[in-house]
Amino acid sequence: MRHLTILGSTGSIGTSTLAVVKHNPDQYTVRALVAGNNVALMTEQCLAFHPVYACMADGAAALALKANLASVGVATAVMSGAQAA
Repeated sequence: MRHLTILGSTGSIGTSTLAVVKHNPDQYTVRALVAGNNVALMTEQCLAFHPVYACMADGAAALALKANLASVGVATAVMSGAQAA
């Protein structure tokens, strides 16, 4: 089992990578997702892959993501800025 961190998970390469992960769950697990400010897609990705960490470049986006995940009981730790470095 390979544990992955996906940088730019909401971009084209990131979403393509996650499609491969989704089709090979016995080979890969997602430990962390990193994105800029696409809260809607990052929320979907966290619901699908349950990463330990989700890091957003934008602080306001991180707060929105944290609220979205808390409202559905997902325990992913959300970080931004220096906290995410």
